[in-house]
Amino acid sequence: MDYLNIGFVMRSGIMQVIVFSLIPFLCWLIKYKKQDNFFKWIGLYKPVKLVSNKKATIAMVIYFAVFILSYIISKEVSSNFENMGAVGIVPSLIVCFIQNGLSEEILFRGFIGKRLIAKFGKVSGILIQAVLFGFMHIALALAMNLPINISLMVSYFIIPTIAGWMLGYIDEKIYNGSIIPSIVLHGIVNFTRDLMLMF
Repeated sequence: MDYLNIGFVMRSGIMQVIVFSLIPFLCWLIKYKKQDNFFKWIGLYKPVKLVSNKKATIAMVIYFAVFILSYIISKEVSSNFENMGAVGIVPSLIVCFIQNGLSEEILFRGFIGKRLIAKFGKVSGILIQAVLFGFMHIALALAMNLPINISLMVSYFIIPTIAGWMLGYIDEKIYNGSIIPSIVLHGIVNFTRDLMLMF
C-alpha cells in the first residue's frame, strides 16, 4: 500500500468506512428503519455527558495513558509510518481517524456493541463487543503471518480487548451512547502511536 499517496490513502479510508458501514446499514434498512434513523441507531449523534467533566476527563486520560504505555512496553507495536518522519503525518491522520477510528467504531461500538447491549444489557454487551474487537485484531495478525507468542497475544488481543471495553464504557456510561468520543479517542491514540514510531 502506498501510504505516501494522500489520494490513495483517502480513497482507501473512505472505502473501509463504506465496507464497515454496509452490513449495519443493510441490517438497519431491513429490520430497524422504522425505529430510528440510521445515524442515531449506530450512535453517530452529539455526545452529552452523563457524568461530571472531571469524571469524563479522568476516564479519557486513563484510556490514553494505558494505551500509550502499552505501546511503549509492547515489542510487537508497529506502524505503516515507521521512520517516515514528518512526511507520514497527514497520511497517518487519515488512516488513524477515518480508516481506523471512524470505520472500526461504527462497526464495533456502533453496530455490534449497540445490538449486544440491547440484547444482553450494558455490562455484558460492552464486554462481548470488546472481546470481538480483540479477536478481529488477532485475526489480522494471523492474516499477516505473524508468529503466535505471548507478546503477540498481548499486543493483538489483550490490548485491543481492553481498548474495546474502555471505549464502549466511555461511549455508553459517560456520553449517552454516542460513538463520537470513541472515534476521537481511537484516532488520537493510534495517531500518537504512529508519531512515536515516525521519528
